Order: sequence, then structure tokens, then C-alpha cells
Amino acid sequence: MYRGLSTNEVQERVRSGQYNTKEERMADSTAEIIRNHTLTYFNLVNTVLLAIVVLTGEFTNAMFYLTVITNTVMGIWHEIKARNLLKKMAIMSESRFEAMRDEKWVEIRSEEIVMDDLLRLRAGQQIPADALILNGVLEINESMLTGEAEIVRKTSGKSIYGGTVISAGSAEVKVVRVGKQRVASIIMDEGRRYVKRESVLADELERLLKVISIVIIPAGIIIFLTQWLRTGLSWQDSALKTVAAVVGMIPEGLVVLTSAALVVSTIRLANKKVLVQELFSIESLARVDTLCLDKTGTLTRGSMIVTGEYMLNGFDETFVNDALRSLIASMDTANATSEALRTAYGSKAVFNVLRYLTFSSERKFSGAETEKGSFYLGAPAILLQNQHPDILERCVSYAKNGTRVLIFAHSLDPLDENLANSRLVPAAIFTLEDELRDNTAEIMSYFAKQDVTLKVISGDDAAAVSAIAERAGIPNADRYISLHGPDPDFDEIVEKYTVFGRVLPLQKKMLVEALKRKGHHVAMTGDGVNDVPALKSADVSVAMVSGAPAARDSADFVLLDNDFARMPVIVDEGRRVINNISRAASMYLVKTGFSVLLSIYVIILAHTYPFVPVQLTLLSACGVGIPTVILQLEPSFERVKGSFLSAAMKKAIPSACTVMLCVFACLGLQKYMNLSPERYSGILMVMTGFVYMYTLLRVYQPLTKLRSAVIIVMSVILISAVFLAGSIFDAKLEWPDLIAALCGIALIPAVISGFSWLFGKFGDRFLKSAAEK
Repeated sequence: MYRGLSTNEVQERVRSGQYNTKEERMADSTAEIIRNHTLTYFNLVNTVLLAIVVLTGEFTNAMFYLTVITNTVMGIWHEIKARNLLKKMAIMSESRFEAMRDEKWVEIRSEEIVMDDLLRLRAGQQIPADALILNGVLEINESMLTGEAEIVRKTSGKSIYGGTVISAGSAEVKVVRVGKQRVASIIMDEGRRYVKRESVLADELERLLKVISIVIIPAGIIIFLTQWLRTGLSWQDSALKTVAAVVGMIPEGLVVLTSAALVVSTIRLANKKVLVQELFSIESLARVDTLCLDKTGTLTRGSMIVTGEYMLNGFDETFVNDALRSLIASMDTANATSEALRTAYGSKAVFNVLRYLTFSSERKFSGAETEKGSFYLGAPAILLQNQHPDILERCVSYAKNGTRVLIFAHSLDPLDENLANSRLVPAAIFTLEDELRDNTAEIMSYFAKQDVTLKVISGDDAAAVSAIAERAGIPNADRYISLHGPDPDFDEIVEKYTVFGRVLPLQKKMLVEALKRKGHHVAMTGDGVNDVPALKSADVSVAMVSGAPAARDSADFVLLDNDFARMPVIVDEGRRVINNISRAASMYLVKTGFSVLLSIYVIILAHTYPFVPVQLTLLSACGVGIPTVILQLEPSFERVKGSFLSAAMKKAIPSACTVMLCVFACLGLQKYMNLSPERYSGILMVMTGFVYMYTLLRVYQPLTKLRSAVIIVMSVILISAVFLAGSIFDAKLEWPDLIAALCGIALIPAVISGFSWLFGKFGDRFLKSAAEK
């Protein structure tokens, strides 16, 4: 009999490289994180612009580079902090395996497995390496390897492969291939493999930055030549104006703010015992309009109690109980049903079990062959086979009360997993009841108020699940359907019904996919191996840490305290961070918008660019950088819909156009009042600053005390800086100038509202088309 490896043998295999490997979701080293945040295209552009400013000798205009440094450092710090925290938390949810070491069973991680290890595997686990079964029986879902959904039964002497999932059974196996030697190593660890979620936010940001990156270099060259050759400025002044124009076009903080906000969100969720395994899945949560629930472990605690026992066909209660105890004693895996029966009846091999058939969610029954005949325990619809309509009707009546109903049947024929030649005689009905979670009704009420449709998908009897869903307070819980039998038209039933019973694992996936085809953004919760296909198909997936390792490894979020009450917190966090990023984007794009418009204006008319870099630094700090960082943690729980970029541009473009009008107004004022360039700049900065403040007021609605305070404080800082430190910003503000600026400011709300009306009437189609392109 094989007794596994000794410590010395394990060390020898590690030295020779014969150990297991796995692919991490978050594998960036500190050096890689630093490199990713520093060696970027826009950092390079800003560094070149810094060098140009240094050559002019106007060092105060290099202050814009402080923003670049701050953004880079913040991005690095946040990502390293999140990585370290999530790695620590990932250990809590990491799959562990029993291995025989020095003739003792010990728990080890997947990467600690070596060649020739003796492992003990059980239902729910994802097989970590290719192995050979020494003793025991496993029913394996090999769809991750073969693409076929059928369950394959493996007995002693059969090979099993890494990446596949154990649906039922237990066995001792010897590892025969590890690491890159595993069969189909590309498919290996598919449940753990990092798969980047689709992200509207990331895709639209990438498109925006791609356009800007193409435009800024030729635009910068043309602007410099225009300022130098056509306006009569010195090359130094022309260079400063060009730097201001190019810096203005770059939304330098937006990308960093986006990644930092998502990282901070993962840290906030981690503090609430939620492990985020995919960063952009936070955005997916913000867009969810349909939540698919697995009954067990989400609506219910996952534990059950026996509530009734009813003898049938004259069977003796003692005989049935002895047979049931014998069947329970032979069970090699535990679940909520078997544990409830074990608690009620005990576990004792009264009859000698010759052969045992383990329970599987696909088959929906288990069985044992004894010297007293074969016994079966499982779903009434499966075991009764439409031959006992009176008993089936009785079972349905029990199920309508929300109880789980099991049939215990006897046969004198040998055990048959296909039931083809088994003459089953129903011996007893057992009823069991799920325990609802304490706060289930409050959670369901939250989702109803948030306009999230709930669907309950379960392998249990549809009527029983419907009753439990009604107790939980799920709207329209009385609309239920059983999927036992031929597959229905999923597109037809998916929106018609709320509760789906007798659902096979592949059918769960098909229901999720049908909802997605209907245009829904779908979240799926689950904790069993039978939930894995659906979890992978959903837009975002959530699993319990106590669930099957395969389900846990497939999910985007893992609830580390197994508390479904965390779901509202997760959804709120997703909506908060994405809504606030969208608001911040509107503010960043104001500067990009008016910089593009002003660049076109100065190139065509050969006018001097109205800003220098240090002025834009102050405006960006007071109007964008500081407010958006402070307000990033503000509550904002509306469901995210549509294009992120077009929504941001609707707020940004009217304000950008208003800044352009402010430039024209200040040019007229300069000519009328015979203002110096410094006084002109002072009035323009105050008016541009108010455009920012009014945009903040429009974007961050409804107005709260914090939002009001931020707008007031930033306004005071901006005006004070121009008044008291104007020489630093190449600006000057006298009292008559402030009065003139205030007169212009009074018109700004009306001007922005006017541009907003025009864009609402004529610009929606254009913005939608631009966002798509």
C-alpha cells in the first residue's frame, strides 16, 4: 500500500523542480507596479514638457510636474497597499489539500504539491495536478478540459486531470504530473486563471487617451510655430504657451484617479471581509440590474432539519430507519441534507453495504446495495418516474410549504445509477426545512428599492424554492417553473419567471446567458461546484469562502465571513466608486475640452494662447484635483447606465465652451479697459475658476454640506492666490478687475445652461457616436 512521501523526498523533488505551480490573479511585483506607473506615455510627454520649461528659465511654470509626481506616487502606493492586503486575505480563501507526508495526513497548498504526492480528494475540489486514483470513486466534471458537460465516473486505476472539478465522491490519488508537465497546462487552473472583465470605463478611457496621444505632438508643434512665427513672441514665451496648451489637453490625473479609486474600493471592501479577485468587476457591480441567487447558502443558512417522516406501502419504520442509517454510514461526502439526516437518525452500518452510489447534483439521488436489497434516496420526481401519481401529488403538497421532500425507495434488483431496470417501491417520505438567514428579508427589500431584479435558481423542487423565496420577501416569488425534463426556450422563460427549480448546472449557465442576451447586466451568487459554469458566464460573480473551492476560485468576489448581508455593501461600493469617477471625469475633461478649443482658435487666428502652465496648475488644483479627491468617498448609489464617457462629456463640453467665451470676453475687456497682460490673466483666471466651481455644483448633486464647503473653500483659495500671490502665477487682480470679473461671473450659469440645452438637443447623437468610436 502506497504511503506517500517523506520530508526528505519532498525536498528532493522541490530541488529538482518537480513541484506544482499556479497562476495568480494579482502577480505584479513591487518593481513591476513602479514600472507600470512611471514608464507611461503621458509621463514621458510631461517630462519632455518639463525639460522645455527648464530651458526657458521660468521654473515656476514647472509646477505642473508636481501633479505628475503626486499622481504617480499615489498610484504606486495605493496599488502596493491593495496588493499586499489582498494577498493576505487570499490566503483565507485559498484551496488546501490533504497530503500524506511522513505517514501523516497534513494540509498543504496547491503550489506545495510535488510529484508522487499521495492526496486525498473530495467533492467540490478542483483537481490541482494530474493524478492516478489508487482507491475510491470520483465523479468528475471535465468540461473545463474537454468542453463536454457530462459527468465522468472514475474508479481505481483511472487517470484524473488538473483543472477538472470533482462533483461527487472521494478518493486517494497519486500525483503523476505537476507544473508544466500537466495535460493541457493552458487549461489548467481555469477556475483560478485571471480573466479580465469587460469594462466600459477602461475601454472608453483607453479610446480617449489614444486620441489625445495622437493629437498632442503635432498640435504642440503647430502651436509653437504659430506663437513664435506669427504672433511675434520670443521662443521662450512661445514654448511656455505651447506647454500650457499641451498640458491642458492631457487629463493627467484622470487615469490615476480611476485606478486609485478602484484600488481604494478594494481596500474598503477588504475591511468589510470581502475579497476582490478582479479589479474592474467593481464597475460590473455598479451596472448590475439582475441578481441570480442560489437558494442554499444565500437565502438560507445552508443547514437543514428533518421535519417529518411518513411511511409508505406498509414498510416498517425500524426497517426503513436501519436502511437509512446504513446508507448514511456509507456516504463518503457530506452536504446539508445528509448532515440533517445524520443528526436525526445517526450513522450506523446496520446492513452490510456491498456497493454505494454517491449523490450528485446531476443525478439527484444516492443509493446503496445491501444484502437486504438496494435503497435509493433522492428527489421524488426522479425516483418515482411518474409511476406513483398519488405519492408524487402528496410530495408536491409538502413542497408547497417550502420544505425539501425526499423519497426513500427500496428495490430487490442490483443498484442501478440509470434506474433503467430497477423496480423501485417507495418506502418513505422525508421532509426537511431550510433555515432562512436572519436578515434575508431586509436584503431582498434593499435590492427591490435599488431596481435590481432577483432570480432564484436552484436544483431543488421549484414549489419548495418558491415558498422559501416568498418567506424571504422576493417579489413575484409565486412565478416558478421546474426545468426537469427537456430544455425549455430559455429566452422565453427567463423574464417570465422568478424562481427556477430542478435546474442542472449547465441550465444555470444557460439561464444566465439568456438574461444577458435580453440586455441585462447579470450578477450570480453561488457556493457549490454546480454553480461554477453560471459563475463564469455572469457579468460578475460572488461566492462564499465556505463554498466549494472551484466556485470560490471562479468568483470575482469572495465573502470571507459567508454573510450574504455583505451584498448590499458590495453593490453600493461599486456604484459609489464608478459614479464618483464619472463625476471626476467631467471635471478633468473641462480642461481638455477648452484646451483643444483654444488651440484650434490660436492656430487659425494666430492669437496668443491665453494661459501659461502655472496658471493651469492652480486652476486644475482648485477646480479638479483637490475637490475630486475629497469628494471621491461621497455616497452615490444610483445604478450606472450607458456610456461613461458620453455622460462625462455632457457636463464637460458646455463648461469648456463657456471658458472659450470667457477668453473672448476678457480680450474685449482688456481692449476696453486698456488692461496689462497680468490684469487680463487675473480676470480670466477668476472667471475660469468660477466656471469650474459652477461645474462642480452641477456635477456633484444633490448639494451636501461637504460639497458646499469644498466649493466655497476652493473659490476662496483661488481668488486669494491671484490676489495675494499674483506674481507667482503671472497674474494680477485689482478691485476694479474683481468687480468686472464678478459681472461676467453672473452670466456664467446662464451661459453653461444654454450650452447644455444645445448639447441636449443636438449633441446626444454625436457624443454617443464619438464614444462608440
